[in-house]
Amino acid sequence: MKNTALRKLLGVLATLAISGSALADRIELTDGSVVHGKLLAAEKGLFRFETKFAGVMVIAQEHIRSFSTDEAINVGLKAGTQVLGTVAPVSGGIAVTAADGQMTASPANIVAIWRPGEDSPEMRDIKAAAEKAKRRWAYEASVAITGRTGGAEKFAGAAGVKATLESPEDKLVFAGAVNRAQENGVETTNDWRAGVDYSAFFTPMSVWYARTDLSKDKIKAIDLRSNSAVGFGRKLIKTETHDLEVRLGLGYTYETYTTSAPDFESAGLDVAILNDQQIGWAKMSNKITWTPSFEDFANYRLVHETTFDLPIKTGEFWKLRLGVNNDYQSQPVGGIEKLDTTYFTALLLNWR
Repeated sequence: MKNTALRKLLGVLATLAISGSALADRIELTDGSVVHGKLLAAEKGLFRFETKFAGVMVIAQEHIRSFSTDEAINVGLKAGTQVLGTVAPVSGGIAVTAADGQMTASPANIVAIWRPGEDSPEMRDIKAAAEKAKRRWAYEASVAITGRTGGAEKFAGAAGVKATLESPEDKLVFAGAVNRAQENGVETTNDWRAGVDYSAFFTPMSVWYARTDLSKDKIKAIDLRSNSAVGFGRKLIKTETHDLEVRLGLGYTYETYTTSAPDFESAGLDVAILNDQQIGWAKMSNKITWTPSFEDFANYRLVHETTFDLPIKTGEFWKLRLGVNNDYQSQPVGGIEKLDTTYFTALLLNWR
């Protein structure tokens, strides 16, 4: 019985010794209290300390008088010095004992502490900045199909693609879309468009841009429309959740028609408002462009589009897009209506 009790006692002592060695670091606070555990890291005036009784604690550096570690850790000081060694309390602060000597310092002069094999906070910031500065592709595909049979025969289909290459310094967008619709055997929509838009910052809130668009619309008798522009933009709002930009530039428009109307070509202004805003779990986008002709300012095109992207489930890949598009041509050919309004719902697939 005595041998059994002795073995149990030795087992308990061994367990305590192992636990103590795993959490053998020590912090003495300015009020005289002492906390035992494991020092994980320190940066920006906060020490992360793991304890057995309270998990990971965050202790303000101003409340620490001294500390010690059982294992070697990296200690970074305000002067830029970095030392790898064990830490022990000394009069007025701490001493870091490295392989080639010892260094003393006040806890107030410590800017960072990190474990061997981990990146320093400064290196993490450098890597994060480099990662953020990388250009990344983002892709989007959309499709919308509606139909009806019975009293009336209707069909409408639309498909679109978009590829965006973006970094903090510039942005390149390729986009294209096709629309078809019939009602009782009569074609009501038949158009396509494709475009490229590039913008780059030359100040933190100012950009220059260049864009070109090609389109065709059989219903509006437009055989080919080409619109290109170059100019400058200004970010009125630029945050993680809201981007508002105004643009002003010079453009050139060229149109040919399926009718006998003469071709149209003219230089003009290119004015636009671009707004992207995260509203809760949905994303709203607004785009308004106005392109008057220098040849006749009364001859212009005004296009407005507003969309709402609603995530499906997690919203990581699939979204539902609701939108409206208003296309106003002040002097259309062939007696076509000046204003063309389209309401649409589409299924969106996003990936990177």
